[in-house]
Amino acid sequence: MDTPIKTPIGTAWMDADGILWHRMDDGVSVSGSLAQRTAEVIGELLDGRAAPAIVDITDIRFADGEAREVFARLGSATPEVATAILVRSQENPVPGILLDFFSKLDADRPIQFFDSEDAAVAWARSFIDDAPAE
Repeated sequence: MDTPIKTPIGTAWMDADGILWHRMDDGVSVSGSLAQRTAEVIGELLDGRAAPAIVDITDIRFADGEAREVFARLGSATPEVATAILVRSQENPVPGILLDFFSKLDADRPIQFFDSEDAAVAWARSFIDDAPAE
């Protein structure tokens, strides 16, 4: 596992299976500049490696329009081969605007929502063979 690194909005690391994790901080509000800097930090962590990713947005508070534009622009410009988005359970959902945004993201990779970390990991692992060897 790579050493976890702090991003402007959370913590990111590569696990022993080769899955990129990005867990957003509790209550974080994401602006366009934070989203852009986070994308840069994640790019440095991946260093050109293709990998499935798990993005944990369970504790995110808000992402402004500029942040959503940054993430949309980066939708296909990432070495992620698949992205599992970990959300809260139906009893305690992520704000609907974020779910709506991520579900409409125009990406050239599979994107799936999960409210179970175990299910997200199993799904992400299924894409390990899709990641080109270094």
